[in-house]
Amino acid sequence: MTGDADADLAVELSRLAARHGAVSEQPATTDELLTAVTAFHDIARVAADLQGQAVRAAHDAGVSWAKIGALLGTSRQAVQQRFDPHYVRRDEPEGTSRILGPVTRAEEMHHLAEAGAQGWRLVLARHGEHVLERDDTAWEITRVSVFSARPMPSPAEGWQAAATRFPDCFYIRPARGDAGVVRGRK
Repeated sequence: MTGDADADLAVELSRLAARHGAVSEQPATTDELLTAVTAFHDIARVAADLQGQAVRAAHDAGVSWAKIGALLGTSRQAVQQRFDPHYVRRDEPEGTSRILGPVTRAEEMHHLAEAGAQGWRLVLARHGEHVLERDDTAWEITRVSVFSARPMPSPAEGWQAAATRFPDCFYIRPARGDAGVVRGRK
């Protein structure tokens, strides 16, 4: 985008935030400033989700990861890692990390479960994305909200805390059944 297009977009986004109660004509109070923070966070989250949908739709329609990466100013591999929920390099050595995202809270557990089954261990949770590290173990992953009446997973059942992202706590344990070893790896 050009500077003028960026400015026009900023004006439109500010108007959108104002319609959601984030801006008033009077000098801003602390509550109004915090409302603006929330409104712009929601706009960024929804925009990231829509961008992810657009990228996946373009790729599904035949546009290469390399072309999408060039449009976004990044490499083919970076754009594929970011937007392809099924991306797994089989030749990655243990200790290699990757970002899973953007993902919404509603879809993150599905993607984390798939990645865990493929030998990706959750090491950091953020809003909209997760940092995963490759190892030779298949992982089960569960999420518990601190606001839930449900007890936290028990270490006696093999669960260990992996990451937190308020209000959620993520726990992992080696997958049951095949001793947790990812098939096809040493």
